[in-house]
Parts: sequence; structure tokens; C-alpha cells
Amino acid sequence: MLADAPSPAISGATRLLGFLGDPVIHAKSPQNFNPLLAAGGHDAVLVPFHLRQEDFDAGIGGVMALANLDGLVVTMPYKERLMPRLDEISTRARAVGAVNAAKRTPEGRWIGDIFDGEGLIGAVESLGVSPRGLNVGLIGAGGAGAAIAFALADAGVACLAIMDRDRERADELCRRVASFGALAPVPGSFDVGTLDLLVHATPVGMAPEDGLPIDISRLSASTAVIDIVTKPETPLQQAAARLGCRHAGGSAMVAAQTKAILRFLGFDPTGGSIGSIG
Repeated sequence: MLADAPSPAISGATRLLGFLGDPVIHAKSPQNFNPLLAAGGHDAVLVPFHLRQEDFDAGIGGVMALANLDGLVVTMPYKERLMPRLDEISTRARAVGAVNAAKRTPEGRWIGDIFDGEGLIGAVESLGVSPRGLNVGLIGAGGAGAAIAFALADAGVACLAIMDRDRERADELCRRVASFGALAPVPGSFDVGTLDLLVHATPVGMAPEDGLPIDISRLSASTAVIDIVTKPETPLQQAAARLGCRHAGGSAMVAAQTKAILRFLGFDPTGGSIGSIG
């Protein structure tokens, strides 16, 4: 965090950004966004908007009608549910089927986009690695995994294998990505020994008793590893470190994603350490 950043001074002119979800009590996004806004000299603040699921239909119109609200950062369970309320949705968000940010234009139109994949690409590049031309294995075909798969395809990876405990979900994601462009991902298990990049996009590693999400007995130091779990150390990150792999955790993805969302919302982000989004 930017511990020495000034606290925002709230006035009648302050612009609002909302962190929309249910629940929001454990949200880290205000702690991530507000120091960057303050350090950049922006008269804006991100505040949590706790809109209960049963009140969404009745309440979301009023939220979006607030005249001093410039944008929303969106978390579960509204990444899909907000989409019909938007006037425009980016091509990648439509492909993924979710948004995690929305902004209001000066004309009053609402535009949605998703930045999970952009955050992942930023994490990869933070290791000094370009995704283009890589052989990639992705664990997890859920919401985050889907955004990551589309971003990897857009970044020009050579091969992408996707595995998930739900084989049908992996099959479906591969079909969706293949319809998006030239890359045709392959569903099912893969040999980590053949990979240039291993990406883990499931919750495994969050709980203390969690083990490894995949057999890594053939993992070598030549493979870069990204684990999107935001804990400081997961079993996969520890194993990657022992093997000498270039590796990064969820904080690197969050840092890139947070700054990308701020740029999308119209704010110039400054440097600084960012923790976990959500």
C-alpha cells in the first residue's frame, strides 16, 4: 500500500466510484484504489456499495442514477447480472460473459469491460516474460479462468491447454475461445514438463490445508508460474520458488488489474504496492 499517501479530502465536488457486490465487508479494493487516487491528486474516492442480491433489481437503477457517480468496480455476484443494465460492453467482456468495471460517459451512457485477463498478462510481463508464442497450461475454467484464457489468446500464445475438475466446463471454454480467434485451446490434463507458462486460476491454496492443484513432479525451472490466489505464499508458489521458476502470485495480477481499471475509469494511476482485489 501507499502508506504515506494523503487521505482523500471529501467535499461536495468529490467524484464517487462504487465497489459493487454482496457481501463487501471483506473488500480490499477501497484500500487499493484510494491511495492511488489520492497520490495522483484526483478528487475521487472508491466506496463499498453493498446491494443485497434480493434488492438488486429494485436498487441498481437508483445507484447508477447518482449524478456524482463516475464508475463501478464490480465483484460477485454482479459480474454477469450488471451486463443487461449497460449501454455498451467491450468485445472481450461479451466473450467472457462478465464485467468487473463500468464507467459512465459524459453523455450518461454506461460502458462495461473486464480486466481479469489484463491483470494476468501484467503479472506475466512483471516476470520479464512475453506471452507471445508460449506453450501455456491453464488450471481452472471458471470466471477468472475464462477471462485469462481469452487474454492469453489475444496476447498471441502458441498453444493453450485448459484443465478443470468439471471437464464439460473446460470443453465449453475451449470452444468459446476457439470461436473468438485463431487459437484452438485443448481441454484436459497436460504435462507441466512441456510448458513455458503455468497459470493457476482456482481457489486451491486459499485454505491452510490445501495442497497442490496439479501434479508438478515434471515442473522445471524453465517454466514460469502464475498463481492468482492472493495469499502471500501458496503450496504452488512455494514449489515454484524451490525449483527456481520465475513466479508471481495474485498480488501481481491485482496490481496490474487495479491500474488498468483506473485508466479505464479515466484516472491516471501512480506507482505503488497494491494488495488484493475484492
